[in-house]
Amino acid sequence: MELSNSFFYSNMFISFFFNNLIPALFILFIGWFLSGKILIMIKRTLTKSKVDESIISFFCSVLKLVFRIIVILVALTCFGINISSIVATFGAALVTVGLALKDNLSNAASGAIIIINKPFKIGDTLSTSTIDGKVAKIEMLSTTLITSDNREIVVPNSKLTSDYIINSSVNSKRRLDIELPVKKDIKFTDIQPILNNIVNNNPDILSKPSPEVSISTFNDATINVTIKVWCTTENYSSLQKSLLETVKMELDKNNINF
Repeated sequence: MELSNSFFYSNMFISFFFNNLIPALFILFIGWFLSGKILIMIKRTLTKSKVDESIISFFCSVLKLVFRIIVILVALTCFGINISSIVATFGAALVTVGLALKDNLSNAASGAIIIINKPFKIGDTLSTSTIDGKVAKIEMLSTTLITSDNREIVVPNSKLTSDYIINSSVNSKRRLDIELPVKKDIKFTDIQPILNNIVNNNPDILSKPSPEVSISTFNDATINVTIKVWCTTENYSSLQKSLLETVKMELDKNNINF
């Protein structure tokens, strides 16, 4: 009797292993592999078609999720599970899941808004009320920024659509403002020619709009002199650094102290 039961369970295991488990694992492996290859092909096709990189990133992240759900459902049929009943159950549970995942749904909706409205794209430099960084990825639920000190920040999309966004890359030109607090006993007429000479001879400063050197404010101790110059967006950071260094050196040469 025990031998008969052992033989029965042994046959059941062998049958389950070869008829159910192996086909399911095979479908999962092949499905995962093929979905990855299809995503690569779609991404290459969209890239060659010069579709915006932000749209490609978002679209591929959505397709990746859809493909994997399909592969899992097909694999479940190997165990005799009726997919249609799963879909029906999934539909019935969607409202409950939606409430539980309302934040993720909000992020997905915000991701769609970002892709459609295009307030920024991959490579743009953004500033919000709390973060600054360059956009590295735009996905279904989140956007990844890289900070100037090379840290990665993953921001939920809903945070970006609910906050203000300053996009420093959207325009080809930017104005650079530098304020210099100098001692009040220094004459502005002594400073202005030096600063004008600096801005007029810097090749990274655009001639139009014209550079401006003026007094912005003053108090009992200092005169605040402001330099306003225009440059290309890509030269903004390097110009800010070089201009500050040049101004400091030239004022030191003329014994003008901050």
